[in-house]
Amino acid sequence: MDELIHNNQKENIFRKISSFIKTHKKLSIISGLVLLAVILVGVGLFFTLRTKPAAQPVVKTPIPTAQSVVAQTLYPGILDGVMTDKESSQRHPLAIIVENHPDARPQAGLTKASVVYEAIAEGGITRFLAVFGTNQADKVGPVRSARTYFVNWAEGYNAFFGHVGGNMDALDKIKADKVYDLDEFAFGNDYWREGTGVAIEHTAFTSTENLWNQAAKLNYPTANNFTVYKFKDDPTGATQQQLPDKQTITVNFSSDSYKVVFDYDKSTNSYKRSVAGQPAVDRVTKDQVTPKNVIVMTVPRTTTMTRINEPGYNFASIGSGKAKIFFDGKEIDGTWKKNSPTDREVFYDADGKEISFDRGQTWISVINGETGQGVTVTQ
Repeated sequence: MDELIHNNQKENIFRKISSFIKTHKKLSIISGLVLLAVILVGVGLFFTLRTKPAAQPVVKTPIPTAQSVVAQTLYPGILDGVMTDKESSQRHPLAIIVENHPDARPQAGLTKASVVYEAIAEGGITRFLAVFGTNQADKVGPVRSARTYFVNWAEGYNAFFGHVGGNMDALDKIKADKVYDLDEFAFGNDYWREGTGVAIEHTAFTSTENLWNQAAKLNYPTANNFTVYKFKDDPTGATQQQLPDKQTITVNFSSDSYKVVFDYDKSTNSYKRSVAGQPAVDRVTKDQVTPKNVIVMTVPRTTTMTRINEPGYNFASIGSGKAKIFFDGKEIDGTWKKNSPTDREVFYDADGKEISFDRGQTWISVINGETGQGVTVTQ
């Protein structure tokens, strides 16, 4: 009986709800929509509050100024004082012998060297010792054979030494002094040959990357324990305007084929090098060789004969002597001094004060002061 009464009550309730909906149809629809919206909003708020991440603090990164960037990233190169990245500034010196026979011109890589020595090898023909550090060069050459005085200059940097053989005196010295040798005859894969219509001695090339990598494989030490020159910035403002408008330095090594001229360029505060009446340009980049500093170093020279009867020269590169030093369009009468093969030559002015060079390449022309050799300067 109770169950029957309960069912009748349910039916009455449903009938009343049905009757209400039929009577108030529009109101029922609106109410249902409102209820559905409330439910949906509630569900959305639940999940939003549940997954919302914690607020993160706002970090403001200061915008670096040009001065702060330079201070953080640029360092003076130990070979040339050029401001560069830290790795390049500290890269261990690599010295490579490059020839200067007319058939070898134009050479590759000389514009990238930090320091270049030029001296006669034989028969009035000059040869270069190019010392690399700050810059790399994808192609250097033609590479030629070593002589004792080039070995002495390379040892002043504790340098890795790239060359293609050498006369017997030089090869004996390399072995005796335990020079960090990178001879093509031992490491041929780091060199290549190219060139047609020229003798084979004009065809050997290498790259600084090849030789630096080989030195690393050989575990050659990279401590930079040589004398670092003093450097200064280029003159600016009124001081720059007062620099000479022109200066011409002519170096006579032997014949006209090896006559070198450096023409001062005030706009770049550098010296444009020419040889045999033609601009000295890079074989790859076509850029002219333009050192910032030019030195003409007088070094006594004697003839010699190696133990296998090879005639040649020997420069007294250990000791001291006269030097003419040029930068900023000016000339300084000074001296050079090199105490031992492992010491780098240092240059002084007439008062005995060490020279401070401009940042950039330094070109050292080595003459012996004999008849027919010398330097002339015109302003």
